[in-house]
This record gives sequence, C-alpha cells and structure tokens, in this order.
Amino acid sequence: MYDCYFTVRSVTPGQKGRDALLRAGLRCRLLRAPAATSTQGCAYALAVRQADWPQAAEILNRAGVRMEGRWLRRVDGTFERATL
Repeated sequence: MYDCYFTVRSVTPGQKGRDALLRAGLRCRLLRAPAATSTQGCAYALAVRQADWPQAAEILNRAGVRMEGRWLRRVDGTFERATL
C-alpha cells in the first residue's frame, strides 16, 4: 500500500524521482496527484510506502527533485500535509 505522496509540478521531475527511487531499490508509483494534494492543475505524485518515506525524501533531495508538497494518506482516504 502506498501511504505517502511527494507532489511535483510536472511529469518530468516525477519521472526523474521515480527513476532515482527505483535505482535505490524502493518501490514507488508515479501518478496524477490526487486533487486534495494539489492546487496546481497538472501535478503529479510519487507514492511510496510509509516505512520508506524518510529514505525516499533523502533520495529525492539528493537527486535534485523539487517537491511541491509531502502528504500522508489517512485510513479514511483523506490527505494531510506532512513534514519530516
């Protein structure tokens, strides 16, 4: 299950982030950002497991992926902004 979302402005940084996470051995998905996580019309999100979240954030930072936001998905399906 993918519980944590890193939002990015477009598909290009999303692909760069996905590739960096996969090279590091972390499972992730690149998807259109859920509406609740984006004020931009065309945003994307990298979804990772909650257990991988701190490591994923570090990998994305090192890869130079500019994240617009970090979100946690609650059990009821809603989202809350998160900080590391």
